[in-house]
Amino acid sequence: MRANRMHAQRGQAMLETAVFLPVALIVLFAILYFARYGVLEERAQSAVRYAAQISYESPSTYSAANIYAGIAANGVPAPSCASSVASDTVNVLQGVAAGSSGFWKPDTTPVATCAVTTASFGGASWAAFHYFTVTQHTVTASLAVPSSIAAAIGSTGSVSASLGYLHTDPPSMIMYCVNGLGATVAAALNSTYTASGSC
Repeated sequence: MRANRMHAQRGQAMLETAVFLPVALIVLFAILYFARYGVLEERAQSAVRYAAQISYESPSTYSAANIYAGIAANGVPAPSCASSVASDTVNVLQGVAAGSSGFWKPDTTPVATCAVTTASFGGASWAAFHYFTVTQHTVTASLAVPSSIAAAIGSTGSVSASLGYLHTDPPSMIMYCVNGLGATVAAALNSTYTASGSC
């Protein structure tokens, strides 16, 4: 009788283990996935903030050479982000500088973009301080979602962050937007500047 009871208890323990173990493993994998997802989401936000800080760090943007180039072009400068901004943004997301292990990195290659536009806040056409440059930074990456988790939560594992950064225009862009200023600077340099723009 006692042997039968012990056999029944062993059988019940095996049955409970067989039922509970898959559930416990799914919960464990879900915790690991959401930990990775949270870290990736935080890094994406940090990456676009970093990109906004470095997008106009180049001293050449505000140099005398930039002014001469604007006059020589005699037209609208092509505002653009430095070529290193996108790659630096991706490196921040991947944790390259921090020496991040593979577990905390995205499963796909991140994509970073940077677009530059000029904005005017109105006012007198000669007021250069009404003109600003906006850099729009975005970065996206994704994790492979385990099928057991994807079925339960419907997650795609994709992370995206975007940030617009407002700063003053470089001199060449201001000269284009403020025609009188461009012509005055060009005359002082014994040059002609016939560009006329509306920013």
